[in-house]
Amino acid sequence: MLDTDRLVGFNGEIDSDALMDALDPVISDAYRLAYGMLRNREEAAEVVQEATFRAWRHRHTYRAGAPIKPWFMAIVANQCRRTIGNRWWSVIRRADVHPAFPDSRDDYTEAQGLRRALLRLSHSDRLVLVLRYYLDLDYNQLAAILRVSPAAVRVRAHRALGRLRPIVEAPEELIDE
Repeated sequence: MLDTDRLVGFNGEIDSDALMDALDPVISDAYRLAYGMLRNREEAAEVVQEATFRAWRHRHTYRAGAPIKPWFMAIVANQCRRTIGNRWWSVIRRADVHPAFPDSRDDYTEAQGLRRALLRLSHSDRLVLVLRYYLDLDYNQLAAILRVSPAAVRVRAHRALGRLRPIVEAPEELIDE
């Protein structure tokens, strides 16, 4: 575990090199978050790259001694929201991302249905579900990333699952593409 106290230099400013070193172990989880939100490898990589640049540019907002992962994951989540909100996002039709080696046709169809259902949720609902179930973060970690209480995260996750359930369970012919 990295000692985040060493990020602050003698002059009280965040050391750029130390910040980049501290972000290194978090990058893979950041990519997983971005991919879970965007379902596109290239866009996820671009989001993480832009989020890293934003973290460096806004390093003064990092509180010395605090865990760096929630701070950075919040930046990644915000960058995903910016990417989704981009006016070209709604114009470009993306193909569904297919797993390289699906276990079976049924598993593949089920996973594809879940991916489509997640994309129909709001950004905030998708974010809490991806963080909780795709990245397997606990409620305390989610609370730090989302800057709310663990109880609020539990409520958000419960409500998001409630909104996801009818979409997943709806017959295929009722879901408009």
